Amino acid sequence: MKFRPVLRAGVATAALCLALTACGGGSTTGPDSGAASGPSAEEANPDGHLRVGFTVPTPALNPHKMTSAPAAFSYLTPVYDRLTQMKSVDGELELAPMVATEWEFSEDGRAVVFTLREGITFSDGAALDAAAVKATLDHAKNTPGSTVASTLSMIESVEVVDPTHVKVVANRPAADIPYVLAGVEGSLISPQALDNPDLDINPVGSGPYVATSVKVGDSATYERREGYWDPAAQLSKTITIQGITDDNARLNALRSGQIDMMLAKVSQYNQASKLGSGFGYFAYPISQVYTLNVNNTRPNLDQQAVRQALNFAVDRDGINTSLLDGQCAPNPQPLTPPMNGFLTDPPIEYTYDPDKARTLLAEAGVENLTIETVVGAGLAPQNEIGEALKAQFNEIGVTLEVTPMQLVEAVGTYQRGNADAQIQVRVQEPSSAQSLVRNYSNPALFPGTTPPAFFDAVAPAYDPATSEEDVHAAVESANAVVTDEALDVFICGVATQFAFSDKVIGADSMGVSHYIGVMDLRYVGIAQ
Repeated sequence: MKFRPVLRAGVATAALCLALTACGGGSTTGPDSGAASGPSAEEANPDGHLRVGFTVPTPALNPHKMTSAPAAFSYLTPVYDRLTQMKSVDGELELAPMVATEWEFSEDGRAVVFTLREGITFSDGAALDAAAVKATLDHAKNTPGSTVASTLSMIESVEVVDPTHVKVVANRPAADIPYVLAGVEGSLISPQALDNPDLDINPVGSGPYVATSVKVGDSATYERREGYWDPAAQLSKTITIQGITDDNARLNALRSGQIDMMLAKVSQYNQASKLGSGFGYFAYPISQVYTLNVNNTRPNLDQQAVRQALNFAVDRDGINTSLLDGQCAPNPQPLTPPMNGFLTDPPIEYTYDPDKARTLLAEAGVENLTIETVVGAGLAPQNEIGEALKAQFNEIGVTLEVTPMQLVEAVGTYQRGNADAQIQVRVQEPSSAQSLVRNYSNPALFPGTTPPAFFDAVAPAYDPATSEEDVHAAVESANAVVTDEALDVFICGVATQFAFSDKVIGADSMGVSHYIGVMDLRYVGIAQ
C-alpha cells in the first residue's frame, strides 16, 4: 500500500534543545517560496559567505552521539541527508522525498520499503545505496552509547532488497517511521565513517556541504559540495554558524555586520523587528508552547483538580502583552492552531478564572500548596514567565518557589523527579501524534504518569491503514486527554523568528525545521 501522509500536521505548530526556542519548503527539491521578499535565488552570489548567529554553540556533530537533536539540527543538516524531509504546503507540514523518492507500506503496516535516488554518493566517495542506509540505521540502533536508539525503538530490523530499495521492519504498526527518519536522528552517515573517532568534528554525509572547520562549543564552517543532487539547496558557497548564546550580543553582531542572519528570541521582538533600513524580520507560524511542566506523581499535583486549578489561575493574555511583546499567543492546550488535533471545543476551557481555581483547590482539600519549580538560570523569557506565574498563583493561595539552576542541572533535576515542575517550552515533532507522544510519554520530558486513556486514544494514528479522518479523530482524542488531565500548565504558543540583513535570500523559505524552533540553512544564500 502506497504511503499516505496520515500523520499530517499543521505548520502553525536533552537540555540544550530547551534553550533554543522562543525565540523554519514546497517541491521535493526546494522549499515553498511563499510570500518571499527581497533578493531572489537567481540573485545569489555563487561565491557568497553566509554568516549566521545561533542560540546554541556548536555541538559535537556525530548524529548517533548528539545530546539534543534540536540543538544539533541546524549544524547537522548542511552535511547530512535523510531519507525524507518535511515541507510546507498551504500552511501545513507534509512529508516529502529526500534521498528516498517514494515509500510503500506492507498491508499490516509493520514494514515500509523505501526507493532510493540513484547515483548519490557521500563526501568520501562511498555510494549511498540500500546497504549504506542499513548500515546507518543498524549503527544508530545498536552502537553502545547511541543517543538516538530510543527514537528508533520501533525499528525491529533493516533489510537490503536491492541496491535502490531498503526495507524497514517495525515491531508495531508504524506510520510514523518516515516522519521519524525526516529528523536528524535519521541522518545518513557514510558506512566507511560510522566508527571514525573524529566524527564529532569531521562529519561524513551526502548533504550539500562539507564541514571544513568544526570548533565544538563555538562555531562550524561549511563549503559547498560539488555535484550535489539538489543544487537549489546550496545557494551559498560558504556557511558559518556561530553560537552566540547572549541575546544582546547576537543582535549587536547582526547590527554591526559581523553576521548576516540570526535566530531571534520572542523576547527580542521589539528590537529585532525594528532594526530599520537594511534589515528584515520574519516569523514562521506558531509552533512551540511555553508551559509549566508539572510532575503529576508529586504530592497534591497528583490530583487532576489541582492541576486544573493551576491552569485557571494563569492570566495568559497578561503574560503575552506585558512580558512577551504580544508574540506569545495564549494557548491553553498542548497543540497550536491549525495543527491536526487542535481542539476548537476542548473538554475544559482554561480561561483566567481565579475564583474557579480556588474552588477546585478547596474541593481537592488542598491548602497552602507550595510548588518547587526549577528554571534555567538566565533563560529568557522562562525566568520572566516564572515571576508572572509566582504572582498569579499567589492570588489563589499557592506559593511558587522558582529556583534558577544551570540549564542542564535544572532539566536533570526535573527529569529525576526531584522537583515539582519546571518552566520550559514544549517543541513539536513533524506530526501532531508524534508531538503528543514525545512530550507526554518520554520520561526525559515527562517524568510523571501518562494516563492509559492517552495511549488508547492515540494508537490508531500509528497504523498506516487508518484513514486521515480517523487519524485526526485519534489525535483530537489524545489531545483532549492531555488537556483535561492538565498534564502541563499551558501558557502560550510562540513562533520561530529570524532577523537578517536585506541581502539574505531565503530567510522566509529555508528548509523546514521551524516546528522545532531551529533553522535549516538549505535554500538560504546571500546576494551580490
